[in-house]
Amino acid sequence: MTNRRTAASIAVAVSTAALITSCSTAGHRSASDSSQTKPVANAVSNVDKSTWPHATPTAGLAKGLSLPLEAYMETYQDTVSIDNAERHLETTCMAGYGFKVTFPPAGQTPPPSADDSNMPRRYGITDRAEAAKYGYGLPDAIQHQQGTKMPKLTTAQIEVLTGRTGIRTSPADPAPKKAPSAYQGKQIHKDGCAGWANDQLGTRNMDFSLVSRLDGASLTQSQQTPAVQHVITAWSKCMSGKGYTVDTPYHADEIVTHTDGSPSEAEIKVALADIDCKKSTQLVKTWFTEDVRIQKQQIKTHQSELNTLRTRRTTAVSAAQKALNG
Repeated sequence: MTNRRTAASIAVAVSTAALITSCSTAGHRSASDSSQTKPVANAVSNVDKSTWPHATPTAGLAKGLSLPLEAYMETYQDTVSIDNAERHLETTCMAGYGFKVTFPPAGQTPPPSADDSNMPRRYGITDRAEAAKYGYGLPDAIQHQQGTKMPKLTTAQIEVLTGRTGIRTSPADPAPKKAPSAYQGKQIHKDGCAGWANDQLGTRNMDFSLVSRLDGASLTQSQQTPAVQHVITAWSKCMSGKGYTVDTPYHADEIVTHTDGSPSEAEIKVALADIDCKKSTQLVKTWFTEDVRIQKQQIKTHQSELNTLRTRRTTAVSAAQKALNG
């Protein structure tokens, strides 16, 4: 969630690939099905939110923990609200050109954590009940997502939606050319309906990379502090006492081979030992404390930039809710 992605970028990527290959995968809805898709604004309430990540962990050693920089991050809930509003506005805009294109609601493929901090696994796995079932893997609901069904778009629809004649399907592809200035006599918006939707919500060029960089830096720096180095050594010694030779929690999942969906008994034993050693050495509490200390200093240094970003985010979320409810 470092950089905002519009529905258009996802939809066009999917539809362009389908146009090139002239086939449709199981996860993509064909154009003939689009009339059966409910408008985003009305379908949002039908999305299953039971697998959405919580703002803060609700179980395990990281339960209730939240880092200072998380106040400036775009949460998954924010992402869904803004993406749904973008899709709704894009659909409305496309209708103005005579196209009936409906994008499915966002929120159908939730990530493991609510934001870039990845608190549930920031210091390695922390949920013993989850580890007892999945080892180092993710829960089934996250592991086996079906993906979002996007409509297939024609070349003309892509041009009106993006303001370009196509998109890059790989980094090696040349940049797509600018689309004609108008479609059937009607001016195409800058960057198409997707760009217009961004402008309505104030999300054009909204970028959270600063927060992500600071968050990554605090994790790296905190790991090098004497307090964390000491507790990692204690954790490693604890693991050795259980028969496992490993230097840091980030390497614990390499002790045995992991198989998605069917962790071995050996993997589960390692995972449980990992968490038990974290608990006995207070690794998570110690590391979190150092992480917090560093992030507080980072915020002081970058307070103005972070405040500006947070204001843009809250304004965009408010605009998104208004667009969907209006």
